[in-house]
Amino acid sequence: MTVGRERTHYRVTFAVLALGVAAFALLQSLVIPVLTTVQHELHTTQSAVTWVLTAYLLSASIMTPILGRVGDMMGKKRVFVATLVALAVGSLLAAFATSIGVMILARVIQGFGGGMLPVAFGIIRDEFPAPRIAGAVGLIASLTAVGAGLGIVLAGPIVSVLDYHWLFWLPLILTVLAAASAVLLVPESPVRTPGRISWLPAMLLAAWLVALLVALSEAPTWGWTSGRVAGLLAGAVVLAAAWLVAELRADVPVIDMKMMRQTAVWTNNLVGLLIGVGM
Repeated sequence: MTVGRERTHYRVTFAVLALGVAAFALLQSLVIPVLTTVQHELHTTQSAVTWVLTAYLLSASIMTPILGRVGDMMGKKRVFVATLVALAVGSLLAAFATSIGVMILARVIQGFGGGMLPVAFGIIRDEFPAPRIAGAVGLIASLTAVGAGLGIVLAGPIVSVLDYHWLFWLPLILTVLAAASAVLLVPESPVRTPGRISWLPAMLLAAWLVALLVALSEAPTWGWTSGRVAGLLAGAVVLAAAWLVAELRADVPVIDMKMMRQTAVWTNNLVGLLIGVGM
C-alpha cells in the first residue's frame, strides 16, 4: 500500500463502504412497520411472520463474526463484495416471494450481509490514513443505527406510494450500485491474517442465539411462563456461558473478547442493543 494510493482512494472507498452498510442497515428495520401487511399478503400467521425479522437477525448475528474472520484470511474486498451479492440475492428473492417460507429464506440470505461490517472496519484500518481511522469507523458504526431508524420512518411512505415489494427493490438498487462500485473502486488490501475459524465457538454462538431468538419469537404464542420458553431461555444462558469460555480459550477466537472491553467498541454495541430492544 502506497501513500499516494491511500490519499487518492480513501474518500472514495469510504463512500462505497457507507453505501453498502446503509443498504444493510435499512433492511434491518424497513419491514417492521409493515409486518401486518406482509402477513396478509403472504396468507400466514402472526407467529410465522415474526420470523421475517428473527431470521434476518439470527443469520446476521451468526455470520458477522465468521465472515469477518474469513475476510481477514482471504481478502477483505472479496468478502465485502460477496456479502453485497448475498444481500442483493436475498432482496431479489424477497421482492418476488409469494409464501412465508420463501420470504424467511430470503431474509436468511440477506443476513449474510452482516459480514460486511467487520470487513468494512478492516478495510478502513488497512487503507485509511491513521488520523482518519477512528472517525471513519465511528461513522460506519453510526450508520447501522441511523439506517435502522430511517428504515422505520421510510417504510410507511414507500408502501403507501408503491407497495411492500419496494421495501426490497430499493435496497436492491443500492446494493447492486455498492457492489459494482466496490469491484471497480475499492482496492484489495494486501493485509492477510493466516489462521483458521474456531468452529466450536462459532457453533456455540449459533446455538445460544437460536435458543434465545426462538424463545423471544414464540413466547407470545406459547406463553412467557411455558416450559418450552423457560427451557430455551435457560439453554441460551448455559450455551452463552459455554461460548464465552470457548472464545477465551480459543487460539483464534471468532469474537475477540479483549477487543469488546474497549470503550469505543462496547459503547457502540450497547447503543445497538438498546435500539434493537426499543424496536
